This record gives sequence, structure tokens and C-alpha cells, in this order.
Amino acid sequence: MKSLKDVQDKTLNWVQPKAMHQFFELRDQNELFGTIFFPKSVGSLAEAEAFDGKWTFKRVGFFNTQITIRKFGEENNIAVFKPNLMATSGTIHFNSGNIFQWHTSNFWGSKFEFKDSKNETIIVFKSGTEEQKLKDWFKTQARVEIIRDKINLEELSLLILIGWYLIIVLQMDSSTSAVIAAAT
Repeated sequence: MKSLKDVQDKTLNWVQPKAMHQFFELRDQNELFGTIFFPKSVGSLAEAEAFDGKWTFKRVGFFNTQITIRKFGEENNIAVFKPNLMATSGTIHFNSGNIFQWHTSNFWGSKFEFKDSKNETIIVFKSGTEEQKLKDWFKTQARVEIIRDKINLEELSLLILIGWYLIIVLQMDSSTSAVIAAAT
């Protein structure tokens, strides 16, 4: 797996190799930079990995929902994401004291971004990939743009992984809501 510090001017994409599998890869055309895997077909637990570590993400709580972020195999949170009402925005608090804002940046919910404490954009996620193919229509995929002067940010890998996780979980919630609405 390659380090995100090697990205430079490359476009990264979150791709879903198989439409029916909850496994995602962060790659440019040739190199792998990260993965996210949901080990169970139901539930919010995910395992995420990048060059600089492996973590787990899990949504907990019902009325006071939050997403815990832990180093793989450990019990203590290293960060917690607290979503706003619709989970299209929220705040991630790291134990180090660093705080980042997450929000959708367009009406259609096809563009999300993380901002730092100075309200400067760090990462942008845009629906789809640069090369759209017919076989990818039923896959969840996105382009990832890293703001050049943020490439050395300590939390960069984790923010890219948790950002994609948030998009997937939001999509899962939307699908569940559609099924419930259709059944009533």
C-alpha cells in the first residue's frame, strides 16, 4: 500500500470492485492507497486501512448517535465523530485536540468535504469517478481531491477513510429508508 504523501498531483478514487460487496479501495490508476471493508452484511462496523495504520469505525447510540474511531484491535477511541441531525454534517474530535468539520457542500449531496479549525478545506469527495463505465452504475464510487498544502496533515489518511465511511453509512441509511417507505 502506498503512502498518501506520494500522491502529489494524482487523482484518487474510491472504487467498489464488486457491486454487491461492501469492500472499497482508494486508488489512482495503478496504486492502492487504502481500503474499507464491512465484515458483516448488516451493521455499521468497518475495518479501514492505509499505509500508516489500520482502524475500526462503528456507529453507536440511538438518539445520541456518534461514530467511534479506534486503532484496530484496541478498545479506546482515538477520535469520535458527532453528526448533526441528518448526518450530512458533523464534527470529528481527535484525542489530540484537533477538530475537523464535515459537511455536504452542494444541494444534491454528491459533494462532501472536511475543513480544519481555520475553516480551510482539506479534502473534497465528489460522486463518481473520472472515467464512468456502464459496469460501474450500481457501484458506490467517488473522486478524492486533497488540497495540496494539506498533504502532510497528520490525520490525512484517517480523514480520507472516515469521510468515505460516512458517505457509505449515509447511503445505507437512505437505502433502508427507501425500503421502509416502499413497504408502507
